[in-house]
Amino acid sequence: MKSILVIIVTGIFTFAGMARGSAAPAEDVTMDEPAWHMEPAAKVPGASGVAARLKDRIIVWDNPGGTTPRAATEVHLLIDAPFAEVQPAVKKALAGLGQFDSSTENSLLAYQIDGWGEVLLSRRPDLRNALAKHFVQPRLELALKEGLLTAAEVDQRMALARADVTSAPQAGYALDAFQATYPNYYANQNRSYGVLEKSRSKLSIYVFDVSAAFGHPATAVRISREDTYPNPDYSTLREIRESSRRSILSSGTPSILTGSVVPASAFDPVRTALASIGAGHSVRIAPTPRTWLATVEPVRTVPTIILTPPQTDRPPIEAETVPWARIAGAQADAITYPHDLLTLPGGDLLLSASRIDTARVWRLQLEGNQWKATTLWQGDEGGGRQLALSADGRTAWFSGASNAKEAALFSINLETDRVTAYAVNLPADVSKSRWELMGDQLPAYFNHSYSYENKDGNSQRREWVEVLQAAAKPPADGGAWSFQSTLKSARQSMMSAQISPVRWRGQKSVWLEDQPGVSVLDAASGRVLRAFALPQRFGTPNSTDATGQAQWVPRSLGSPEANWIATGFILMLKDDGSLPPKLDANPDRHNRFDGDRFVGMHVVDLDDGHVRLSALLGRSDSLAAAARSANGRWLALGSNSVRPGGSKGPKVALWDVTKGQASVQLLAPRNRDPDLHALAFSWSGSDLWAFCDGGLLHWHLPDAFKDAASHGSFPDQSHN
Repeated sequence: MKSILVIIVTGIFTFAGMARGSAAPAEDVTMDEPAWHMEPAAKVPGASGVAARLKDRIIVWDNPGGTTPRAATEVHLLIDAPFAEVQPAVKKALAGLGQFDSSTENSLLAYQIDGWGEVLLSRRPDLRNALAKHFVQPRLELALKEGLLTAAEVDQRMALARADVTSAPQAGYALDAFQATYPNYYANQNRSYGVLEKSRSKLSIYVFDVSAAFGHPATAVRISREDTYPNPDYSTLREIRESSRRSILSSGTPSILTGSVVPASAFDPVRTALASIGAGHSVRIAPTPRTWLATVEPVRTVPTIILTPPQTDRPPIEAETVPWARIAGAQADAITYPHDLLTLPGGDLLLSASRIDTARVWRLQLEGNQWKATTLWQGDEGGGRQLALSADGRTAWFSGASNAKEAALFSINLETDRVTAYAVNLPADVSKSRWELMGDQLPAYFNHSYSYENKDGNSQRREWVEVLQAAAKPPADGGAWSFQSTLKSARQSMMSAQISPVRWRGQKSVWLEDQPGVSVLDAASGRVLRAFALPQRFGTPNSTDATGQAQWVPRSLGSPEANWIATGFILMLKDDGSLPPKLDANPDRHNRFDGDRFVGMHVVDLDDGHVRLSALLGRSDSLAAAARSANGRWLALGSNSVRPGGSKGPKVALWDVTKGQASVQLLAPRNRDPDLHALAFSWSGSDLWAFCDGGLLHWHLPDAFKDAASHGSFPDQSHN
């Protein structure tokens, strides 16, 4: 059998492409045709210089709201009449414009002019179904057999494929349904202007049958003229001056300009000829064939978002400030960069931070009413950015660099404070990959790899997500420590973005965050067991496509005790001053990054995949940190400077995941060092800590809120 990876990766339809579709057959509903008028080219900003010098009148599209009209670069005319009537009429109309080079031929249905392939597919569900069945279904069935997708994911992707209106001529060419032909006529006229004939124009008129798209006789006409002319702002002297100042990558002032227009001298006679063909044949005019895309039923796969903001009507809990830098002995004028924070079972704290070019790990202990700091490790500035604690609270882990500047792992025996270094025998690129503690409470690396295979003379890429675990227990005295691949899944080949591990310590399964949502792999075989789609995690909310992981958020955080996973989101919303703001799913907002950033986390139930909670912290550029209590009752989120123009400082909020609602109001000092870097619940469940620039923040929680560690449960946290 052919490699499943080769088949998947080389498929014509990718998941990202399928997701752009909508579903099913079409009612003949089209977009509004824009208003237009004719105007002298010299009066239209950005119009071709040739058209302006020739004093051409050109077609201009009217923009709504009184904004500046724009010159048409092409015009499409559609008439419900057969090609055999339209083509002679257009040819006769062009005769009055001078000599044209022309040709008439039959083209395959697979090859449509301009964007008319999408119009065809939007109106022909039978063609979309044929493409999906031929190109997509075999690959998905193999993916299901190999354990790369679940049956539900295969059904969903097939629905998206049947809805995809993206035109792929090389795909249609292979199917009998696209071997039918349609007649088309092309005429073009080339002219030169000026004494030296440095200005040129090419007027092009296409006439082609589109009956296959509309199910009745219909013909389209496309008119456009491309002008090429010298740039009046260019000179050799200017080019010499600019070349001495610009970088090697900049282009400078072009000597030749190009622009496209639709001259009224060509548009008017063609339009008149079409109107004269006969009664009942109305002529429609648009700037693009997309105007006539059929409206189709969208494939709805996106869970609804119901945002839950922090409570503001509860009695607040004020934070106590602990000046960690002074306790740790840092000089007041030293530059410090906080990294991570762990709470220990007895109440001590473990901190990691960098000072200038040195990283340190400290242990903070409360002796009476005074905090005491002990430096446990000092090394390269890149060390200690991630701390992890074993489930029994006895061993802490972090990464850094050995004396030879090679990547290494470090453990701290928290009963003796002894630090042990291990040289990881992995390739340099793998040893720098993300690591997490697994069910055996030892670090495991998550790597993405690929290979190329030559098949029929083509180089084909295969992709993997891989887990590498310790081949044996760590050496008692440190030194070389061997790791080996224990899971290698080709599910990565089904995604257009890298899969990321969830902070989850399972012996028999590995949870991952991927493009559609979260999924769990069997730790022995790498087969996907379950997968759940998530609501929008990044960008402007989209009711039909929410795929993609968020940036600038903490690592996904799971609670095995409460059976949920929290994934970060950054949604681009319109800030109306209220919380939560209304979700903006305006389809006219083409820029997915248009709007204000609102941050939070979706909490998904792992029993059935429903979203328990979409915790909205508020407006911020990023979500800095997240933490969960020992048994997964509470989720805390923290960030910085949530509202511009307001007081600076960290913002921290708490949600009751069991009830799916916000709870107590947490207050933090304002108008001081603002940046928050990490959060952590205490093992007793009585306290929440935040690691910030210049200080630790401590909230003592009410007794009713306690979620203490017991029977192997433990608090956990992550940061971005």
